Amino acid sequence: MNVVEAGRESGGLVNVSLEQILQWNPDTIITTDRNFADQAKAGPAWSDVEAVKRGRIFLSPSLPYGWIDAPPSVNRILGLQWLARLFFPDKFPGDIRSDTRDFYKVFYQVDVTDAQLDALLEGAR
Repeated sequence: MNVVEAGRESGGLVNVSLEQILQWNPDTIITTDRNFADQAKAGPAWSDVEAVKRGRIFLSPSLPYGWIDAPPSVNRILGLQWLARLFFPDKFPGDIRSDTRDFYKVFYQVDVTDAQLDALLEGAR
């Protein structure tokens, strides 16, 4: 269940307080903000959140455009594959690195190097 849906009246990103997150106690957090991801993983105030305990705070890839947020782009196709593997790894066993490499070749005519893949997927695993 997406716990944020309950508190969101209009579309778009939502800012919530630590107190609200502690109350929701999500088992997975996906963010587009690297600073937030780093703080939540390392901050003692976050240590009781189930997502932190389980090591399930993920930074969504965002190059050249967001995979799960704005602007709307073809990257959402890859974002859906990435999310499916995060939530249902037994049903979507493929290799996100290989799929990402293929996707960038087809849609952006770019041969992504291993180093570029590492940077692109950093925080997303």
